[in-house]
Amino acid sequence: MLAEALPQGNYDLTVVRDMASARLRVDEGFDLILLDLGLPDGDGIGLCRELRERSDMTPVLILTARSEPSERVRGLEAGADDYLTKPFHLPELEARMGAILRRTQGSPAAGRLNWSDIWIDPNTRESGVGDKRLELKRREFELLLFLVRNPERAWTRTQLLDRVWGPDRACDERAVDLNIARLRAQVEKNASRPRCIQTVWGVGYRLADLQ
Repeated sequence: MLAEALPQGNYDLTVVRDMASARLRVDEGFDLILLDLGLPDGDGIGLCRELRERSDMTPVLILTARSEPSERVRGLEAGADDYLTKPFHLPELEARMGAILRRTQGSPAAGRLNWSDIWIDPNTRESGVGDKRLELKRREFELLLFLVRNPERAWTRTQLLDRVWGPDRACDERAVDLNIARLRAQVEKNASRPRCIQTVWGVGYRLADLQ
């Protein structure tokens, strides 16, 4: 309901419905997490605490019907950036989202990521190899961001579709191969380790230091 209510032109939204699904998606470079507490498989505060314990400082805005002061304190102590109780007006939610993003966009904690000589910034949407900038299309950028956040592990094409394109994708595994090929053409042309995007035969792809 919330995803339908927020202006689609203003946000690129991903919806998950339980903690298990959220754990699979939180490393994809989100600008903000709207977190309900009453999830089917656990308390959302636990997820917020997990993020902070592993130094993931993605902003978290808790949305919940729990209005007791002790619950607010618990959420903020777990690392949430803000806490909004239901029912709420959509303009207030958007105002709070905007305030959080103004405080956090471009902060060091959410800034440039590096792997070998490759760098990528999810806030400015810039990327490069050493001092040479890459000109990536949206999906190529998101694919590189995911690989930089999750290096050395082999990912199947289906896993990459789920995590980069999302469950509502309108494409098949050929889209992964096409975007990997385009990404390699730019990244490996300039990288000091040219075979960094590796094909794992029978599985898929991984970002790996082969030297």
